[in-house]
Amino acid sequence: MADIKNIVLDIGNVLGHFCWEKVFTDIMGIKGEEFERLADCTVRSDMWSELDKSLLSDEQVMENCIKLDKSQEKNIREFFTHLGEVVIDFDYSRKWINELKQEGFKVYILSNYGKTSFTSCRERGNLSFIEDVDGAVISYEVKLCKPDVEIYEALLSKYDLKAEECLFFDDLIKNVEGARKAGMKAKLFTTYEAAREVIAGINISE
Repeated sequence: MADIKNIVLDIGNVLGHFCWEKVFTDIMGIKGEEFERLADCTVRSDMWSELDKSLLSDEQVMENCIKLDKSQEKNIREFFTHLGEVVIDFDYSRKWINELKQEGFKVYILSNYGKTSFTSCRERGNLSFIEDVDGAVISYEVKLCKPDVEIYEALLSKYDLKAEECLFFDDLIKNVEGARKAGMKAKLFTTYEAAREVIAGINISE
């Protein structure tokens, strides 16, 4: 895979563990059928994308989640107080980004993330790797979400990047396909080790 100058990374389950299940079980004590019902009206629903886009306020999104399952109102309201705890940095993330830069790549982040979740995570000390990347586009900033082609184009435009010189990693195949539609090279992220093997085969363009 020649002529790749830029590595573009997702956050959730690539640079950080998207651990909403842990919030449900370990912090909120939600298990069994109630776990499934709460997930279905929050993180598994279309409302989660609305939260990431931030076209609506958190309160509006929360109320729409409640409309999906009124029996979960108490749990939904509590969950929204824990949005800053849904992603925890992987141990390798900051080291990996700096390794890539030392190898000659520019490193960018493209992630679906709501404003409250993003800022709260950073306040809690997570997402520290943001300080080391060459740039980032977060969904709430542009009011767009992957896999919409426009969000990939927003990254390319913001940093004057050529799509064909970018390799994108995401843990969701629909987002990988979105990147390919935007003209980027893209791979499904499975493990850090597997991603490193892919990148090891790249020739950096001068």
